[in-house]
Amino acid sequence: MTRLARRLYAALLAALLIMAALALGVYQYHAQAQREQEQAAWIDLAGGWAEPAVQPLAEADAPPIQRLAWVGATLAGLLLVLAAAAYPVVRSLTRRLETLRDAVQAFGQGALQQRVPVQGDDEVADLARSFNAAAERIEALVQTQRQWLANASHELRSPLARLKLALELLDGADPDRAAQRRAEIARNIAELDALVEEILLAARLQAGEQTPLPMVAVELVALTAEEVAASGAQLQTSAAELYVRGDERLLRRALRNLLDNAARYAPGEPAQVHLRAQADAVEWWVCDRGPGVPAALRQRVFEPFYRLPGHAEHAGGVGLGLSLVRQIAHAHGGSVRCEPNAGGGACFVLRLPRLEPGCCSASTQPSSRANASR
Repeated sequence: MTRLARRLYAALLAALLIMAALALGVYQYHAQAQREQEQAAWIDLAGGWAEPAVQPLAEADAPPIQRLAWVGATLAGLLLVLAAAAYPVVRSLTRRLETLRDAVQAFGQGALQQRVPVQGDDEVADLARSFNAAAERIEALVQTQRQWLANASHELRSPLARLKLALELLDGADPDRAAQRRAEIARNIAELDALVEEILLAARLQAGEQTPLPMVAVELVALTAEEVAASGAQLQTSAAELYVRGDERLLRRALRNLLDNAARYAPGEPAQVHLRAQADAVEWWVCDRGPGVPAALRQRVFEPFYRLPGHAEHAGGVGLGLSLVRQIAHAHGGSVRCEPNAGGGACFVLRLPRLEPGCCSASTQPSSRANASR
């Protein structure tokens, strides 16, 4: 601890220097008094008419008791003063360390809301700030995991219950009913598979916050054209080539989620996709003619398992698609937002950092159809 150690060392050094200076002064004072007393005695012995011709008695022959007593008393007083002055500082420091220790113990026992008051501007204060920041991060992660577990359990329970009911009704059903039950079972299995895949992808993206994803140059014009053609949407762009650095599979997944969301809320209208180039960014605009998103909910729609009130029943989905889009955008250093669509509906804008033209050699440009499997 640099600053704290420097302060303690400086205080101790100053105290030692003061003690040494005072002790030396006391010693010199008593030594001088002793020499003057001895000199006066020699002059008296000489009859007072001449300076002594020989040196005074050696210091070892002089009585040291009184001089040592004064030096010892002075040092004892200095030690008492030093102890009295240092106690408040040392006690304040140890009290803060004890508070930090108790907080760490309480946090380790499960009190995730435990925080430490920050006092001063030294290493102990820095340690308290670091503990508070780490505690807030851990508490948020634990709360997020708990919410994820609760929401995932709820979403998994619905298709599992439908599967169980369909299997029970399948026994003894006529051929037509049996075919319907099998189709229903297949749909529920597909829903479960999609839900599990999205949960696993979200977990991988969260792990990617500590382990960066492998990034390559991705050409977005061809990628967007392929996805738009496969979904039946309409593409508008004036660019011939636009490059970003990222994971092509994840970028495709983000665009597909936006297209699926548009088709879910506006099934009768093809989505409009605009690919726009900015000075330092590329923007995907995926617009629909659905019911739109209220202004107060345009941030909440990107939360895991959140669905617009009144639309979840007929729109379907589990509420993870837009959350994954936001995670993919953040993993690529970008962002996503929701805006109203002129004339009705909503536009979801995915913004990514742009690579400069000519920055990508042929060896680093991936095929526009690589990893294109749906």
